[in-house]
Amino acid sequence: MKFKNLLFLVAFTFSIAAFAQDIKTADEVLSKYLANTGGLEKWKALKTVKMTGKASMQGMDLPVTLFKKEPVKQKMLIQVQGTEIVQAYDGVDAWMINPFMGGKDPVKMTEEQALEFKDQKFEDEFIDYKKKGHEVTLMGNEEIEGVKCYKIQLIKNKNNDKEDVTEVHYFDAENFVPILQVSYVRVGPDKGKEVKTYLSDYQDVNGLMMPFFIEQKMNGQSFQKITIEKAFTNEPMEDSMFVFPKK
Repeated sequence: MKFKNLLFLVAFTFSIAAFAQDIKTADEVLSKYLANTGGLEKWKALKTVKMTGKASMQGMDLPVTLFKKEPVKQKMLIQVQGTEIVQAYDGVDAWMINPFMGGKDPVKMTEEQALEFKDQKFEDEFIDYKKKGHEVTLMGNEEIEGVKCYKIQLIKNKNNDKEDVTEVHYFDAENFVPILQVSYVRVGPDKGKEVKTYLSDYQDVNGLMMPFFIEQKMNGQSFQKITIEKAFTNEPMEDSMFVFPKK
């Protein structure tokens, strides 16, 4: 039995090594990623996403609901002590309602606060990345917590007139799904600090594989965990739900 296990281990190790040698470009990794998570056609047919779950912050588990709609609309609702925090972006204005910071009326975010919202696109940045002006580079292989990964650097807007934004993505070499994203804080007192976003518990949502657990760390310390409990795709969403409310 031990001999059989040894043969299996040798064969498995050899297959992974040979497999890794077949990958020579970032485009090969991204092609397998999109194919293994549902296929490019299904990703391009995605118009809306709704997710419900819990956000763990500062020792509290808070009910959270996320809404996203192409091309850039998004909204997050967090329930805290019987009240609701809202953060949203309608494609023009980023706004929020935070009863713990100034009342129940909606207020527009400052340019600095809105930066990350405005830069987040609904469509995966790796889809048609060249048309978007991005640049991707395969930086080799690296192990992340014992998982062999392909390391890909993404420079958003490298080839257009917008501000460059550099990220590093690590794709599991077996399943070709992202398990770690490294980015950098762009504004505020923590500007320049590294943020690591861990992605796991991939589940099928109408034919698309999506992570159901997301954890963010800075300086090695976890500051946010989101556990998705339910996810829905291509449900109707009115544009009005994202728009800054007028008095």
